[in-house]
Amino acid sequence: MPGSLAGIIVVAVEDDPDSLALLKIIMETHGALVVSASDAQSALEKLRRLRPTVLVSDMSMPYHNGAWLVTEARRAGLLAGVPALVVTAFQMTPQEVREAGFDAYLRKPVDPTALCVTVRRLARRVA
Repeated sequence: MPGSLAGIIVVAVEDDPDSLALLKIIMETHGALVVSASDAQSALEKLRRLRPTVLVSDMSMPYHNGAWLVTEARRAGLLAGVPALVVTAFQMTPQEVREAGFDAYLRKPVDPTALCVTVRRLARRVA
């Protein structure tokens, strides 16, 4: 199993309650502090109050998608230096991931080890 996520603060954004709970449990089990949001707008509000180490977001959500969230948060300076991971059921090319404003991509159903390894790798880029 992956190493510790201790000291890493994650804002996790997912509109499906079960998927959000799973993301939170996986990362908290490995020591991360996870602040969850069920949509892009509430995530944006949380980002106004908290600077995470990593943003983990679904792509497809009602009203505003993950790309909108990352674009708005970066435009407002809320993600300066904060890497963003998209976790989605859709297949994405590396170019599509970058164009959507994300630094990394995982496909659903998410593999717990891959999630923790990717979050830790992204957090190291910031440290």
